Amino acid sequence: MTDVVKVAEELVSAVDGIDWDGSEVHRCRVQLHEAAKSASMAELTRARDVLVERLVRSRVDDADGVAYAAIAAGALVENGAPPRPLGEVLLAKMPAVLQAARRYADVCLADLPPDGKATTNEKVTEVDGRPIELALFRSHLKEDRGGASALSTLEIWTLPTVAALTRDRELLVRAASDDDFRRAARALASSDARWLDVLLGAVLDATWLVVCPMEKRAFHMRVDGLVSNFDLHALVSDVLIEQGIRGERNPPDVIAFIRGDSPTRSTDSVSGSFQFYTYEAGEYDWSQKGHPAWHWVWGEGRPETVPFFRGMRTLVVGPQTMSRSWSMPRTFGALKCNVSVVRELSPDEVRDTLEALRSAANAHT
Repeated sequence: MTDVVKVAEELVSAVDGIDWDGSEVHRCRVQLHEAAKSASMAELTRARDVLVERLVRSRVDDADGVAYAAIAAGALVENGAPPRPLGEVLLAKMPAVLQAARRYADVCLADLPPDGKATTNEKVTEVDGRPIELALFRSHLKEDRGGASALSTLEIWTLPTVAALTRDRELLVRAASDDDFRRAARALASSDARWLDVLLGAVLDATWLVVCPMEKRAFHMRVDGLVSNFDLHALVSDVLIEQGIRGERNPPDVIAFIRGDSPTRSTDSVSGSFQFYTYEAGEYDWSQKGHPAWHWVWGEGRPETVPFFRGMRTLVVGPQTMSRSWSMPRTFGALKCNVSVVRELSPDEVRDTLEALRSAANAHT
């Protein structure tokens, strides 16, 4: 029996029961991380299986420390163990965990004063921008230990779920199309589960319409794996410049890093090349000196919120109105993303599209 498998088995025992031993769990986690560094793929896989088998038996109402078995399995996946078995069990278990956490949060939040301000520094967590302090958290334990456990370990459940889903595209597609899972994650978008909500909102293998009214050109583009509008701006801009739309191109290694094709890049900064707008900017007279700022697609937003036009999320491309740049940390290191041209619309299609955009924008206003 290898060290990493032995430690996994010890961790499985340590998380059992309501009064699970936190110090023993910590010891096992530290040793497991260390053992994983020198373990073979077979050893990592067997240790992962030990932890996954424990997760299969888990129940929210047990109120035990099994979340730490999940995050330990996530660490093994990040070290190279195949993600599918962990992702499968978490896809099955996480909706109930999220629902229980939301349930307990609601009970606690109902007891907060109207201003929702903390009175001490003993904060257990924060939900919907409102702190839940230790005394308040403990006051409802007898009513719902399972919910309390789920809420207090929400981030510990979320991290391995993200680790597994970002490494298995089929599972991510299934998760993103699971309405119960998405609703449960969205209900905790402002909590320790926020990154799960972001991930489940990823745009996956979708066709977008990108219209350049000043150049009288338009494209259908495939957008895949995107969760950030900053990445959307960088990748769509790069494709447009490749198609001959004039703009300042970022270094190839920067674009490769954003796509997840390279672990390094020459700079941490991305330069803007264009200004992107929603389809409602279709009525704008681009000969004017101003710009329809009220229809910006903000970099701080998410691609899933870009509105649809004719069944496709649509970007209207205008000239850059100011020099813009932003830093470039990848949201999810293991999630690859890409933008590519499916086809360019014909001149007749572009004329029809521009007219339809004007009509739709006028109707919208």
